[in-house]
Amino acid sequence: MKYSALFTIEIEHDYFSVTKPDLLRIVPTRGTESILSGAGLISKFYQNRLFVLVRHLELTTPVLALQNDFELQFFIEIVGFDFSLITNYHTDDPYNKKLYFSNGYSIVDGNDRAVDGTLYLNEKLPQFNAANEYHYNDLVRSGSNIAYECLQKLPANTGNLNNNSHFRKLPVISYVNPGTALLFSGQTKVMKVQTPAAEINLRYYQYNAASKQYDTEIKHTHIGPVENPTNEIIDEVLLNFHHESNSPFSEGIYRITINAQEEFLYFRPDNDWQPYLGLINIHNNLLAAGTDYRFLKEDGTFFMEPPGNVEIAVRNYKIHFAPSQYLLKYVCKSNKVTDITDDDGIIEFDNLGSNVFQSKLPVRMSETAIDTISVSYDGSDVLQKTKLPGYRRLSQLDDENKYMVSETFLNL
Repeated sequence: MKYSALFTIEIEHDYFSVTKPDLLRIVPTRGTESILSGAGLISKFYQNRLFVLVRHLELTTPVLALQNDFELQFFIEIVGFDFSLITNYHTDDPYNKKLYFSNGYSIVDGNDRAVDGTLYLNEKLPQFNAANEYHYNDLVRSGSNIAYECLQKLPANTGNLNNNSHFRKLPVISYVNPGTALLFSGQTKVMKVQTPAAEINLRYYQYNAASKQYDTEIKHTHIGPVENPTNEIIDEVLLNFHHESNSPFSEGIYRITINAQEEFLYFRPDNDWQPYLGLINIHNNLLAAGTDYRFLKEDGTFFMEPPGNVEIAVRNYKIHFAPSQYLLKYVCKSNKVTDITDDDGIIEFDNLGSNVFQSKLPVRMSETAIDTISVSYDGSDVLQKTKLPGYRRLSQLDDENKYMVSETFLNL
């Protein structure tokens, strides 16, 4: 029996330059396991990639027992203990806020998520705006989709993409960023009101396939003088994902406005999402972002590779993570070390006194040790190719940048 790939989801991480990322795993939800089994599909996760395969009854005939209008769902889970340590992604509410990946249209602007022909499932990086304040580890993109990462705190109206001490220029890549995260909710959720008031208009909106925006109002709750006769100032509201008839909303993303406050939430009736890093939705319906993001045609047939049209055209989706950044700090045993330099001339060091040398700006974490560091030792030749032993001794500075620091102790 023969199987052919229908689509793949690849996890990429810039920390890994030699080996494959082994920090995360993609697993189907229970509902998707049932769909796959009944449709003649199987999913296999190998190294850093999920393969969804279709069975052939004969050598040249793939068979798919599945209606065309459907979606498949997968959880992405952390299996590597050091994921948060080496990854430039952190959340202040990991229990309720999850990463949301999709082959649908962007929540931010209603466009697809592709960059330079690559079918990313994460939201695009926010476009750089000089009027904004930026912080160490922030990721942005230029108008031509070149990625940049911030190297230090930059007050509003001071940031410059062309200043190498402000931003590090990266390739045309779309990284997972805070815009990829959503608040998740079960049947109800308590939400803080940013501007407390005695009167509240709470509106729920669902996705509109025509406008590609979340602008179709499906529910309106008003709290006014009748509901709040004492004029009490309301600082939190209870979101309820049920219609007036008490039937639950369908699963998915909803835009909710609380007066002028706007929130996007993902409603999932089952609380099975809580242990995971995030959820992946692969649509093959109106929610899919155009032909390039669909893995079946609208009539349910396969896309085929031209010109022979014998092999299935595989959709290769990607999720891409950026590594953390950290300062290099060398603590020497004696005052015999007079200087520490980078042979490539990229990393510059400050002599902090007390036999301590520290890089001026952060460097990107990598599984490949930096081997271009040279140590100038009093009365001796320069000691070259001093490898940095990874990220095992990390600390954090108590300054405005809150830099992570990799400390290396030299017995010199």
